[in-house]
Amino acid sequence: MVNKYARNILYLLPTRDWSTKERFAFRDIVLAKSHGYNIYLCTYEDSFLANVARSLDIEIIPFKEHFLNRFTSFHKHFPLSTITKKTKIDIVHYYDFNLLFSLSVQLKAENLTTLVITQDHVIDKPLQRFWYRPLISRIDSLILANKNLTQDAQGNLGLPLKKIEYFGMGIKMEGATDPEAIAINFDLYKDYFLAGTYVSPKISDVALITPLLSALKVLNEKMPAGKKSKLVLISAVDFQTISILPEIMRLIQEQELQEDVLFVTTKDIVGVISHLGVWISNCEKELIEDFAISALMNEVPAILARNFCTKDLIEEYAGVGETYKLFDARELRDKWEKIILGNAVFREKTQLYKYFIEREHSYKSYKIQLLSLYTRTVQRRARLFRKK
Repeated sequence: MVNKYARNILYLLPTRDWSTKERFAFRDIVLAKSHGYNIYLCTYEDSFLANVARSLDIEIIPFKEHFLNRFTSFHKHFPLSTITKKTKIDIVHYYDFNLLFSLSVQLKAENLTTLVITQDHVIDKPLQRFWYRPLISRIDSLILANKNLTQDAQGNLGLPLKKIEYFGMGIKMEGATDPEAIAINFDLYKDYFLAGTYVSPKISDVALITPLLSALKVLNEKMPAGKKSKLVLISAVDFQTISILPEIMRLIQEQELQEDVLFVTTKDIVGVISHLGVWISNCEKELIEDFAISALMNEVPAILARNFCTKDLIEEYAGVGETYKLFDARELRDKWEKIILGNAVFREKTQLYKYFIEREHSYKSYKIQLLSLYTRTVQRRARLFRKK
């Protein structure tokens, strides 16, 4: 039911994946809807995000590829007239910087519509070119998914600091999932060291999983601390729908790991994490995976793909985990073994820093700040462009 007195928010995220970016968007949508906003989501009609949004009775606007002209063919385009014919949009919140050109041009005459973006990766250098400046200036607020991106945003976008926000990841603390609810009883594996990793629905490169299987093979031959390991592959969708599953199964058979790899399908991935001995990130594009932060909040050490953000995290919270070079099976194996042998110490460190991690990434504080940002940006535009 649409509330004609409530503000209207259009969320734009053309994707079929279910990674940190999509979970960011879904969390924002849930927060805004619970606060009474009228929500419209533009994404691919068959995407995982669209399916979970429909369960909340949110109107889905199918995203279709459009191109303005040859000069801007590398930009994604969504004609806002598709939604503005239905209703007046107060806030456009998008998560893909490739939509900047299209949205800025279309909103040039819409002075009372606020433009908000959540940015989760390093900004491309071409955005420094002079002809981007009027487009960038149309942004009302830039929400950073990682505090290490602040300098990058200032330097490459030239946005004033007052327009740049960082609220943490807004992660809820979840209890352990009942093993019976996910058709696997973790009590059966209490004598094993369980390592978990997330398998994205649109993962296309089996090389992201190969190092984990290679490391597992060697570790189970060595049996550090007298324990064998099991690798728990976790997905939010049925593994049969993941395109590289045949390749994963072939690698498992080649290395004779059929008894050492578990497949878990559940939408409550955070709840499963508490059953693990270590969380391993395999994401290539994400600077910091939200599930890795959830693991630390659940006192589970993490092994993160190395980049400038994860290195800073491990330095700030020393001892809660390790980093490794993505695709490097040897280094991953060494870090995995290190956490097995020193598990008590790593667990102690995660308990020590848990409060500080929770405080930075608190769901409650994120909710307050996001809703405040929506209100402030709308009011700011109303003041600047009110009729005199």
